[in-house]
Amino acid sequence: MADEHITETVNSHFVDIFKSADVQEHFANLNIELLRGRHIQDDNHYFHRLLSKYYTEFQKYYAVFYNLFLDKKTFEGVTYFFLTFNEDSKGVLSSNSRYRDLTPTETIIAITLLQMYYEKYFDKIKEISFQDIKAKITESEFSHLYKIVFFKNGSRDNFTFKEWANVMKNFKNVIQDFQQLGWVDNFIQIDDKNFSFIIRESIHRFQTMYEYEILNFEEFVNNLNESSYE
Repeated sequence: MADEHITETVNSHFVDIFKSADVQEHFANLNIELLRGRHIQDDNHYFHRLLSKYYTEFQKYYAVFYNLFLDKKTFEGVTYFFLTFNEDSKGVLSSNSRYRDLTPTETIIAITLLQMYYEKYFDKIKEISFQDIKAKITESEFSHLYKIVFFKNGSRDNFTFKEWANVMKNFKNVIQDFQQLGWVDNFIQIDDKNFSFIIRESIHRFQTMYEYEILNFEEFVNNLNESSYE
């Protein structure tokens, strides 16, 4: 009875909110995006304004009717909204199910993208190309670790077109999943050897969930390499 009373109260209150023109116009599409796992930043003006205006009411709505928690975080002056489970979970990528954990290789790719975000910290737009990623893999401080992950024989300095094509495919898969989440945007396939995209502030969410792997990156890669030989 108590649950029914709470549901009726929230439902009644939300009906009142839906009488406002802005909710009637935008909530249906906003709801779809949030349930798909998308993180809403301020460049999505109507959705962001709606979430800011009715944040408390929407929190109650998703808690009662979906058993999900509407959260918000601020990073570098940008506030973003997202839905998550009430319990701790790293599952954010959409695949066969709405949520799943990143595989070890996907985690390393995501950490690489996060590192590249910070390398462009003072750039207003954090635009990355696959050529930038190739340089990161072959020339950066962690080059020896990247080669272990992405190539069978990481001690080499030169790799075939086929090997780089496989690396490109792996990065594209993660980037396209991240685009659905709102962590990256403006993916453009330039040609068969290059693409570009923009990393968004909301990739900070990945940082909060995979802090251990990020802080212990070398240990994480070495453990992955050792397990591949077991």
